[in-house]
Amino acid sequence: CYNPRMRISTKFTYEDLQHFPSDGNRYEIVDGELFVTPSPVPLHQRITGNLFARLWQHVREHHLGEVFVAPLDVVFTDSTVLEPDVIFVSESRRHIVGEKNLAGSPDLVVEVLSESSQRLDRDIKPKQYALHGVPEFWRIDPEGKTVEVFRLEETAYELAASLGFGGQITSPLFPGLSLPVSSLWES
Repeated sequence: CYNPRMRISTKFTYEDLQHFPSDGNRYEIVDGELFVTPSPVPLHQRITGNLFARLWQHVREHHLGEVFVAPLDVVFTDSTVLEPDVIFVSESRRHIVGEKNLAGSPDLVVEVLSESSQRLDRDIKPKQYALHGVPEFWRIDPEGKTVEVFRLEETAYELAASLGFGGQITSPLFPGLSLPVSSLWES
């Protein structure tokens, strides 16, 4: 018998994500809610690639850990799985690196804003990263040519730096690195 007050709700899990098609879309879940965004545009990929390349080189030279680029699932819980654009895992957290995903909080996550994922990248994801104890979060705005660096203070992010096109990205996670913001836009 149909009851109009009864609501059928589907909560997605990491296992469900394993069965989604490889169709170029990005599938992420937050507290069981599914978020689907289209594949990124070339500018997004250029910035992501440049950042990954520069971090990867520095991290490798100084034996700091590992750097990854999306798509790669970060499984915080069975019902919260996100795919940051760039991820850094320090040597001390290497145990979270699994065969198919990262199971736990990395040291740094980076989101490059996209038109299709503004709300997710500006509001939902940062709250989840803070909730799950990711120490540092960077948000890159391709159109504004800015980088915001956030550091976790207890349970919320505090803005540590707001950098324009002429700025330099530095972080205690990467001793000796001073990365020109403008270098992320180079083709």
